[in-house]
Amino acid sequence: GIAQALLGDPKLIIVDEPTAGLDPGERNRFYNLLSEIGENRIVILSTHIVDDVKELCSNMAIIDKGTLLYSGSPGEALNLLSGKIWAKYISKTEVPEFMQRYNVISTRMVAGRPLIHAYSDTDPGEGFAQSDADLEDVFFSRIARLN
Repeated sequence: GIAQALLGDPKLIIVDEPTAGLDPGERNRFYNLLSEIGENRIVILSTHIVDDVKELCSNMAIIDKGTLLYSGSPGEALNLLSGKIWAKYISKTEVPEFMQRYNVISTRMVAGRPLIHAYSDTDPGEGFAQSDADLEDVFFSRIARLN
């Protein structure tokens, strides 16, 4: 793995899904290792785990089917969504209706109830609450071509 990649003192290291399957303790150790390696080398990280990006990357890119949708820092990406993410708990039966009426970018189950995140420049009403954007919101809004 990483030890072999460091042989010969390369200037560029590419890692693919490096934390998949690691427990939280091992993930933290690996974050520390990659951060240390990244001080003297370029590290390209390919991952679907957004926490990896948030913890490790000063620059990121979102690519969908070969098209570059975003390139910049995670912080800049989050700033672009500031004030534009709205959250609401709804019933399972309401999901299709809300998907049609709003720019719903994600739905996740929290304690057995769907929590939807919608993208909107203004308050969509209907009990939505403004929510701090996270990198999943950045990813889903870019994939949906909303910002």
